[in-house]
Amino acid sequence: MRKVIDLCLDMPLDAKALAGMLNNMCLNPQYRGYKDTYGPGIAAQAGLTVPQLEEVYANEGKEGFLKLVNEAAEKHAVTPAQYIKHMDEVGIEWGITCDGDHDNRKTAEIVNAHPGRLKGFVFVDPNCGMDAVRELETCVKEYGLHALYLTAFRTKLPANDKKNYPLYAKCCELGIPVHIYSSLNLSKAVPYDIGHPRYIDEVARDFPELRIMAGVSGWPWVLEFIALAIRHENVYVNFETHAPERLAMPGSGYEHYLYYGEHQIKNRLCFASNWTTQSQPVEDIIAQVEALPFADDTKERILYHNARAFYNEL
Repeated sequence: MRKVIDLCLDMPLDAKALAGMLNNMCLNPQYRGYKDTYGPGIAAQAGLTVPQLEEVYANEGKEGFLKLVNEAAEKHAVTPAQYIKHMDEVGIEWGITCDGDHDNRKTAEIVNAHPGRLKGFVFVDPNCGMDAVRELETCVKEYGLHALYLTAFRTKLPANDKKNYPLYAKCCELGIPVHIYSSLNLSKAVPYDIGHPRYIDEVARDFPELRIMAGVSGWPWVLEFIALAIRHENVYVNFETHAPERLAMPGSGYEHYLYYGEHQIKNRLCFASNWTTQSQPVEDIIAQVEALPFADDTKERILYHNARAFYNEL
């Protein structure tokens, strides 16, 4: 069995996180694109269907909706400790994760209960100015978390917005990397291209010491996304949330990975599953990487060695 490092290893969703996610997808019109794309699979994790949820909401309102989701999620609950055992079974040496509600204290509790097996993402709001910078420092120095994660469609700020810059500077000072969402988003509350790779280019130029993981595949701007890793030594990339099997599907828009993954970005392409959003077991996503027409050495790099290099473990 090949060793794996997962740079977006979800813990199984608890009832509160699942309810919050399905509530946004099903009841918030700004997120309807996510309901259609990811909703069925996420609902199925608790033995539910989207039509079933919509019917309950129509008849019983939000209270009935949340009651159904919470009861179903409790029946299907898996603890982090149980999931660590599953990691052993599928060859995951360690992964970086977060609490389902992006609660940094809860993330720290999960991570610190499993040292060596889990690292933790920090989520802060750059719109909060220096309060966000201080929270980031606390999360690293006191809570023991490992990387900042910025998602443009949540913060409503592109990666190069100057409100993010104090956080990038603090990451450099603390010696931690930043993971940056870079892909099409389906939220109608922000521009569809707020996560375009071009915004990361400016950040990489302004902060050459900052280790940047550009995530979520860059689709549909895949060539521009890949160009980040070709152009900047401090930028790595991953295809988090997007099924690896798509890389080998003609017409999918991901085909460029097959050439550049064996060549210019061979040392910069990393595995990141975000398996709860994909609603696929992480072992199936790993198997999709194994099935790609890459050389064996390239698969080793994608699944393990490149992540170690990015996190300075070599």
